[in-house]
Amino acid sequence: MAIGRRGMMGAAAGLLASPVVAQPARRPRGPFWPGGARLAIGVCMMFEADGGQPAMWQNGPPGTPQAGQRFPNLPMIQGRTYGAKEGVPRLLDLFDRLDIRVSSFMIGETIRRYPDLAKEIVERGHEAGGRAIRHAPQFHLPKEQEREFLREGFEALRSATGLWPKGFNAQGLQGSVNTNDLLQELGLVYSIDDRTRDEPWIQAVNGDRELCLVPYMGHVNDLNFFQNQQRSLDDYEQMLRQEFEVLYEEGAARRRMMSVPLHDFVAGRPAIIPSVQRFLHWAGKHPGVWFARRDEIAEWALGPGRALTPRDAPVLPG
Repeated sequence: MAIGRRGMMGAAAGLLASPVVAQPARRPRGPFWPGGARLAIGVCMMFEADGGQPAMWQNGPPGTPQAGQRFPNLPMIQGRTYGAKEGVPRLLDLFDRLDIRVSSFMIGETIRRYPDLAKEIVERGHEAGGRAIRHAPQFHLPKEQEREFLREGFEALRSATGLWPKGFNAQGLQGSVNTNDLLQELGLVYSIDDRTRDEPWIQAVNGDRELCLVPYMGHVNDLNFFQNQQRSLDDYEQMLRQEFEVLYEEGAARRRMMSVPLHDFVAGRPAIIPSVQRFLHWAGKHPGVWFARRDEIAEWALGPGRALTPRDAPVLPG
């Protein structure tokens, strides 16, 4: 049906009178990563052998005179020791074969027990990430006590490798409300204790100071997958591939990173290492994939890629 001139003018006036709907701000476009890479993959190797874990001890059997006493949990100790004796050397050889450099977060007491292995990790090109002196909770500690708990672990790292850490990881990602302020005060640049994004972001700390959060995802964590959930190798490989595929597709239009958490005493076992190798080899064949140490990701997010890095307040309960 034809619309006359008067009708067209009336329609135009109606359009002009309509409220203007604000358009969402367009996401800034890349380059998202160095060299125009499409997806950053940050592999973490946790070095936790004999790190003072509370589970290294157990109470006596209930109903016996020894029920209230503590005894060494020898199977647990042996399983963790495996990470230093077999797991880390096996993983280091894998990373060399694939020409990948990773971030290794090292517990202070682990470093003290195996200083030569901590030094070797650094000498083979990997990042020495910081952890507290023991693999134990810290979220409940008073601020000054937590500061010393952190500092002692970082000093152990410097004693063995000559390096002060740039990044940090707490037991179970469970830092306190003071942890990030303390990390910045102690000279660190970033923490991986975050699960809120699939990209690095900046948190305000100590007023107007900054700390970069470079997320670490629990659902792709080998320890959670095999030890806690007791899932299959096929499930593990499928999960890693699907995680990669979605993030790689999204990476064409926005900054994306993938976290691959590995533990010395889990991923370093003969049955699991082929699955890790197959995934990393397969992912590396895709164009535009950047295998990066966490310090490299943080430094890019805070430096050349800063305009694309979100800045936000700490995530705390309301």
